[in-house]
Parts: sequence; C-alpha cells; structure tokens
Amino acid sequence: MIRFAGWSAGETEMKNYQKIIEDFQKANPDIIVKYEVITQMFSENILASYAAGAAPDIFYVDSAWAPTFISKGALYPIGDKLPKDFIDQFYPFLLEPFKGPDGKIYGLPKDWSVLSLFYNKKLFAQAGVPEPTADWTWDDLFNAAKTIYQKTGKPGLVVHAELNRWVPFLVSNGAPPPRFDSAADAAYFDKPEVRNAISKMIAKIQEGRKEGYIVLPSDVNAGWNGEAFGKQLAAMTIEGSWMIPYLADQFPNFKYGSDWDLAMLPKGPAGRASMAYTVALGVNSKTENLDAALKFLQYVEGIEGQKLLVVKMGHTLPSIKALANDPDLWPSHAKELSFVNKYDRVALFFYGPKTGQIEGSINQIIQSAVRGEITIDEALRLMKDKVAEAFKS
Repeated sequence: MIRFAGWSAGETEMKNYQKIIEDFQKANPDIIVKYEVITQMFSENILASYAAGAAPDIFYVDSAWAPTFISKGALYPIGDKLPKDFIDQFYPFLLEPFKGPDGKIYGLPKDWSVLSLFYNKKLFAQAGVPEPTADWTWDDLFNAAKTIYQKTGKPGLVVHAELNRWVPFLVSNGAPPPRFDSAADAAYFDKPEVRNAISKMIAKIQEGRKEGYIVLPSDVNAGWNGEAFGKQLAAMTIEGSWMIPYLADQFPNFKYGSDWDLAMLPKGPAGRASMAYTVALGVNSKTENLDAALKFLQYVEGIEGQKLLVVKMGHTLPSIKALANDPDLWPSHAKELSFVNKYDRVALFFYGPKTGQIEGSINQIIQSAVRGEITIDEALRLMKDKVAEAFKS
C-alpha cells in the first residue's frame, strides 16, 4: 500500500482523483493507494508527520515550499529514477523550483496556472468602454476601471495586495522578478525600478480605493478576487487559471465568452509579463514503497492522467507540453495558453529558498501600506529588513 496526500481544490477534483486511483489499481492490482486530503496547513502538517514517522509516500509539493522539503532531506531525487523521456515531456521552466542545489529533480509539476486579466463583458458594454486589446497598457487598464465606475457605479478593478500578483507590473516596468538567495539580496528593494514600480502600484490602489474605482476583496465583502468577480461586484481582476473552474462551479449562469472573457495582462515600458504558479508531486525520501510510488506518479502525471485530471476537469493548465493542443482543453484554458508565448517574460512564483516565509511577511507590509498605516518608504524599508531577517533565522 502507498499513501497519497493532497489538499482539495473542491469536490470535483477529489472525485477525479478517486477515479484515477481506481483505474491505476485495476492496472496494478498489487498496489493499493490510500488517498488522504489535508485541508489546512498542508505543508506544515506533512513536515510534522516526518518526525512521527507517519509521512505519506507521495504528496503535493508547492513551489514555494520545495526548497524547505529538499533542504530537510524529505524528498527522494525522483529524477534519478524516472526515464529521461518522461521528464522531457514537461515545460522546463516548471521544473526549476523542484531542483536541489545538487541539480537533481525532486518533484514533477502536476499542473500549472498563469495570471490573466478577467473582465466582465456586460459591464464594459454598459459603460461604453471598448474591451481590452493586445495594445492595452497599465494606464489603459486603470483608466478603463475609472470610467466603468463612473458610468455604472461598479468598481472597475478588484485586486489583492500581494507581491506575487504585482510581479507582472514590476517586470513590465523594468524591474527584475524577485529572487532572494541570501541576506544581501534584500538590496532588491533598493533598485530604483523596483522602488518606482511598487510605489506607483501602492499609490494607484490608494487613489482608486479613495475614488471608488479600485477595491480590495474585503472592500466589497468578498473573500478573494474570484468571489468579487463572480458576484459581479467589480468589472476586472487579475487572477490565475484556478479562477476559471471556480467561476464555472460557483457561478454557472455567469458564462465564459458571453458574460466574461480573458485578455493578456497589460504592457508597460519594458514589455509585457505574467506570473506562473505550479505544484509538484514529490516522493517521501524514507518511503518503503519507492517503486510503487514512482509507478503511481508516472500514471497520474503522464498523458492519460493529465488528460483526466487537468485537461478535461479544467482546473488548471497541463504541465506536459504536448497537451497544449489537446482538443479536450476548455476554450478558456486554450486561450490562456495562446497568450503564454506572447509575453516577454513569464516569471515563476519562486523567490528562492525562503519563498514562503518572505512572501507572507512582504504581503503583510504591502497591505499595511495600501491601507495607509505606513508610508511607502517605510514599507520598502520593512520589506528589505524582512528579507534580510529571513536568512538570519
């Protein structure tokens, strides 16, 4: 028997995993798979289970947590065991967070998501604002948000005050993506292009909130961007591919193509950028069932597994390159994939070995600045301090 652990992206995903486990067990009657869903503090719980000798054989590994798992010796270097042609099927940039300092691969991405601009077609039409085009700049986005609010009374844009959602704005305005490998890299926040971009975004959100055309989800009693957009409380948002199945499931009468659509993120003076996110499957370095775990991983992450779990289910984007042209791809996902090669840069949500710790600390600071509790200069100084502190702890 092998134990497989993941978090849940909803009842549909859980049912599909149960189905693929049944299919796998029919093809491999000598292997029983026990599926375990951990609903809270997933990575922390998995790490804690090692101390008790109770860690699952195979489990989700978020890109932000991969360095921690690798540094603690918790993951088996599966790249040493899997066939090269199997690994070569995956987008190379999605493998990067799961490579150790030794260059070995410790996880394979099960799927991925990319940020896009979601917009409400009916609110655009009601306001008489032309829909976003490939020529849109960030100024066009903010101006459209303001006009929609003035014409309809609905905020034009709902945003999260989080660094990872702002990276496309930073990069398109000339800043490099964040990367922190040591305390010295805290100097990232001293770079003029970084300071200018973060300052401009904070000031724009403050202005927009004051005037009513930009909101945070909490401003409209929503838990996140997807809920605010699905309830049509704002005309636009920048979100990941995970929002597509959420809208289909939670707001079935709010239809893709007729009620809402997708566009590329706007461009800036330095080009156009987006942000990608991925989660891998990793294998417990102490598993006593290595061969069975690897066989299950190849089944789930191979062509047939991804066709069921990713392509047909529509939760995210397939991590195998050949599936980008699969006829069963949801039209919305196919549209997102068509954008990817048109960006000058698609940064991966991975800031180095302290990603999870740094992201959480920085987001708290950004949120305080957006609310006006601290100045922008104070925020930049505190972000720099938090990065330096992360490498001293």
